[in-house]
Amino acid sequence: MAVSDRERRVVQQIIREHGPTLDLIAHPEVMVEIIRKWAFDLVEVPDGGLPGGVGPVNPPTSHVEGPELEDVLKAILAVGRKVDKISRKLGD
Repeated sequence: MAVSDRERRVVQQIIREHGPTLDLIAHPEVMVEIIRKWAFDLVEVPDGGLPGGVGPVNPPTSHVEGPELEDVLKAILAVGRKVDKISRKLGD
């Protein structure tokens, strides 16, 4: 089986990081790390796109707003007051 230039580069990176010999019985986590780190670099997709069949993501058509800074600060103050109230009850 012929090895592509891309595959050869990945193999060289793995050798630099883990050495030329892998003892998977003693350290099976190395195989998992290699798969997680370099799997996408080794997957060949016929159309040249990304694996998984995920299409392009369109930008959202509406802007969803979350809480404003003022709302967060009000909530923090409310929690602070509750903590003070509980602390006073426990201190008595």
